[in-house]
Amino acid sequence: MTKSRSGIHTLHIPDPSKAAAGAALDAVTELGDALPDTGPDLYLEYGAKHLRNHLPAEVLDALAQWRYSPTAWLTLANLPGPHEPVPTPRDGFCDESLLRTPNLVHFGILHLLGLTPIAYPWENDGRLIRNVAPRAASADTLTSWGYAQPLDWHTDDSVLDHRPEADAAEAIPHYLSFFGMRNDERVPTDLLPVDTVLETLPDRTAEALRRPDFTVTAPESYTTDDHGRPLSRTVVPVLWTLPDGNAALRYGPGRLTGHTPGARAALADFERHAAGLPGLPVMVEEGGFHIFDNRRVMHRRVPFQPAAEGRARWLRRCYAHRPATAPVPATAG
Repeated sequence: MTKSRSGIHTLHIPDPSKAAAGAALDAVTELGDALPDTGPDLYLEYGAKHLRNHLPAEVLDALAQWRYSPTAWLTLANLPGPHEPVPTPRDGFCDESLLRTPNLVHFGILHLLGLTPIAYPWENDGRLIRNVAPRAASADTLTSWGYAQPLDWHTDDSVLDHRPEADAAEAIPHYLSFFGMRNDERVPTDLLPVDTVLETLPDRTAEALRRPDFTVTAPESYTTDDHGRPLSRTVVPVLWTLPDGNAALRYGPGRLTGHTPGARAALADFERHAAGLPGLPVMVEEGGFHIFDNRRVMHRRVPFQPAAEGRARWLRRCYAHRPATAPVPATAG
């Protein structure tokens, strides 16, 4: 395990383990014609199987520990990628059959972490994996296909249901996971823990953010409702507490509206404090895997100039959900 200057711990896969895992994953025959969207369980099962067989014991132990006691984020480096180079997609989508090995790695790690991939029908054409890659037609949009404008601090899919009993198909995604295909531009993803922001906020501001006095609207990457209006959710809090006791947040610049003077003042105070915090940079490079809790961590990205066609920054994003665990039986006595 290594530690970057930002304080982010990284599990580094040794070259021999990477080669062995890559060879085993390249040789998987049980998938048939299945793609991640048509056979996710196959990718979860066989990805995890071969990673268990070839990753070092200390890495598997760290993944198992995270599974039962998750931190706000986790990073791995030097994982196997496609057998042959694949150009960065130009229009947001690509031939998934060329990406079997990175998809097996991505889904295999999610399975080892006890997580389930999740997609939404109104976003990304309902696909599980989003190509975070520059698209010329989307350059100025505030989406994962844009690059000319900054993406300020936000959490993803804040318009969805935050309650712990919410169905996975309608809930704010618990985790964002990324597999790095390439990042020659060395563009980081900055992370800002909710706890860090709360340390700077007055108690009265936090209390106001916990009240269901807000409306949230969906971002540009969402489709609209049947009447052409942006999807929205009313009477919701900005801040709440997760079942494990950690503070959680929904936020997107310009996406939240307070319905009372106190709510509007609290939102403005929150934005002022968050804007002054630097966050922690994470560099997801080729063969890297990074995951963070979308409810406990905000993220952002600076504008950048993409590399040459076919070589531009390309991350593969998959939302993940942690199924509710059964309660621990009470001991007798």
